[in-house]
Amino acid sequence: MKNRRPFERLIAFVGSPYGALLIVLVAMLFVYPFLGSHRAFNWVFDLITLGVVAAALRVTDRGQTRYHAIWLLGVSAFISGFLARSLGLDWAYPLGAGLRVLFLGYLMVVIFSDILRRKNVTFDAVLGASCVLVMLGLTFGSGYALLEWLVPGSFAIPAVPQAIETAFGTSSTESQLVYFSLVAMTTIGFGDIVPLAPPARSLVAIEGLLAQLYLAIIIARLVGLEIASRLQNPEPPGGSSS
Repeated sequence: MKNRRPFERLIAFVGSPYGALLIVLVAMLFVYPFLGSHRAFNWVFDLITLGVVAAALRVTDRGQTRYHAIWLLGVSAFISGFLARSLGLDWAYPLGAGLRVLFLGYLMVVIFSDILRRKNVTFDAVLGASCVLVMLGLTFGSGYALLEWLVPGSFAIPAVPQAIETAFGTSSTESQLVYFSLVAMTTIGFGDIVPLAPPARSLVAIEGLLAQLYLAIIIARLVGLEIASRLQNPEPPGGSSS
């Protein structure tokens, strides 16, 4: 039985609605740096985006308003992104970035509100909280890409060395700004990409504050629920006899 526990945990992780969503979000993070280097990566990214939409629909109940809103925003973001990346239509690029901001932002609110309504700490709730953190970085990354498209030069992005371009291809501006978003959100602060325009600096400051506030709120909420659960259902002094 002990040898089966890791496998059972893996099944529980994949079978969880939030677990499936977290898997495709992490896959999106993995593919993002390769956008622009080869068209095949663009196609893979579009498929992953479709997987995010499907997983997002799974975490909501059919018939509810938020289910239809997620479906509409998700499918619209997928179509516009496909037209921009896979078909090379420039006019669809800002539309796709804006729709991704709306889709991921709305999905974050839906999942965060679901976690706050829960009365007990579950593995699924922890996975949902992790999804929100990843989507926060992706949402602001798409927002930075949209701002850079509207106002070129909003971010100072260094040139990639020729050896890296030869080995991996040229990275897209969007992939570099998603990387910057994750670095800014986690307060690593490498300093290789710098916001220059006032709107860019405001967005970066807001992202940093939101990330820290979110971690403080969600940790306090989950810890508080766990303490309350243990106080209401104390274990026997001798532990379980089974």
